[in-house]
Amino acid sequence: MDKSLGWLILWLQLDWVSSKQEVTQSPEALNVRERDSVVVNCSYTDGALYSLQWFRQDPGQGLTFLLLIQSNQREQTGGRIKVSLDTATRQSVLYIAASQPSDSATYLCAVRHSAQQASVTNT
Repeated sequence: MDKSLGWLILWLQLDWVSSKQEVTQSPEALNVRERDSVVVNCSYTDGALYSLQWFRQDPGQGLTFLLLIQSNQREQTGGRIKVSLDTATRQSVLYIAASQPSDSATYLCAVRHSAQQASVTNT
């Protein structure tokens, strides 16, 4: 049986993202067949990246954290999900292997700017 999965990709800006930072994702929407691989791109404009996070959101639910990748890392993997980061091109890619109907969700990326790291002070 040929099943098609519907995907909706949205842009997200969290409070800790620099106001000068622009984050875009592509494609905006994606239909895939069950067991196909999925590729979602996230591009950002400011090169002073500290970390990039990927989330998913099921209809009517809050955000679910998937993976975090820091600027000094090239790849992170968790189960069927892999995230790559290329700071030279300012792009992260989310890969989902062997997609399943339960993967139907909204996928979001968020960028944390390096200047926004919390400073620690000993007293």
